Amino acid sequence: MEVRTFARGFELSDAIESYLNERLDKVKRALGYLGNKESTNIEARFDKDGPYYTLRLLTHINGKDVVVQEKANDIYGVIDNACDSFDKAVRKERELYKSYHKSNVKGTIEAMAEELAPRYEIEDEEDKIENVRRIYLAHVSLEEAIAQMDVMGHQFFVFRNVDTGEINLIYKRDGKYGLIEFEE
Repeated sequence: MEVRTFARGFELSDAIESYLNERLDKVKRALGYLGNKESTNIEARFDKDGPYYTLRLLTHINGKDVVVQEKANDIYGVIDNACDSFDKAVRKERELYKSYHKSNVKGTIEAMAEELAPRYEIEDEEDKIENVRRIYLAHVSLEEAIAQMDVMGHQFFVFRNVDTGEINLIYKRDGKYGLIEFEE
């Protein structure tokens, strides 16, 4: 990932560029795997208008532009403010991407409930298992799991809890919910 800097109205020193790069390291870590793409760059545009410095930070993530602009009297103050705001905006965009990506990679709630072709058939003389379905394991929070279970009209729902990273089972009995947390 490359940081491109531009300045208008004053000369940009090496110390200022170094300080900006140091502050943007936090943003680069926040970008994570999204920032490893060679096409991901951060553009920093400085502008001096009278006693004020303006810094505009811009990057392009997954088809969206993330832009932050800050204004201050001090060049280091504007860098601090802009980098903090930019970090928040990048983290927000990354979280939106992660939640959108997780919910749509395998399909929507309806697609998760859809019956997929069985991988195998069990033929036993007693035929204990009537049918076999394969569904995708949802990565959702506890509240989302309850909502999905209610939407599908099921008595239980198995999911990977995004808060803990563990597989959980939520069930409903007599109008009350229960949670089973599995240990590996």
